[in-house]
Amino acid sequence: MYLIDTRTNVIHDMTRPAYECHISHIPKDVIKKVYTIDTVKRMCDMDAVPRYTGCQWCMPDYFIFDMSKIY
Repeated sequence: MYLIDTRTNVIHDMTRPAYECHISHIPKDVIKKVYTIDTVKRMCDMDAVPRYTGCQWCMPDYFIFDMSKIY
């Protein structure tokens, strides 16, 4: 199962959560559940707004770093 934090549009993998994810601090009213990896891949590959990305700790293969936030 995968959890989506709709405030930040970050997708967390519940089969291998990390301490740095702070999943327990996500409010229950902003959580959306997704059950398949195919849906997660499709959400991460879409160029739609808002852009979904994987968590950098529990889903590093789907993490997208926005270089425009640096400048």
